[in-house]
Amino acid sequence: MVKSCPITIDKVNEKIIRINSLFVFLGLLGFVLTPYKVVIIPIVIDFLIRVLFGLKYSPVCFLIKHSLNILNSKPHLVNAGPKKFAAKIGLTLTSILLISYIFDFNTLELILGTISLVAIGMEVFFKYCVACKIYSVLTSMGIKL
Repeated sequence: MVKSCPITIDKVNEKIIRINSLFVFLGLLGFVLTPYKVVIIPIVIDFLIRVLFGLKYSPVCFLIKHSLNILNSKPHLVNAGPKKFAAKIGLTLTSILLISYIFDFNTLELILGTISLVAIGMEVFFKYCVACKIYSVLTSMGIKL
């Protein structure tokens, strides 16, 4: 049985989300392991676009969607509510990472970067969305997100 969120009827293609997560994972890996910290800027911008305007306006997701169309990949639609919440969490964490980079808070960068890598890695490699689970718990408690 597939879990469904009663709060929204919107659907998103999970394949696009997971491939986008791979790009974010690779960018975060570069952020944490290399001196090239500016890689966080396009990640924050893409999250910002997704949160404010929606998935279809994200340049990365646009390219992924059209690549999947070329490959004749059938979409795997899932409820958008948890994925939108996950994008908000991603925007929050990557924004804090950007601020910590600007102000040279190296320890905070390492800790939040590692936490973010673990969470996004769970989505990429195990199809387990940590933020989606948090969303589910919060909505079951009656919290509107």
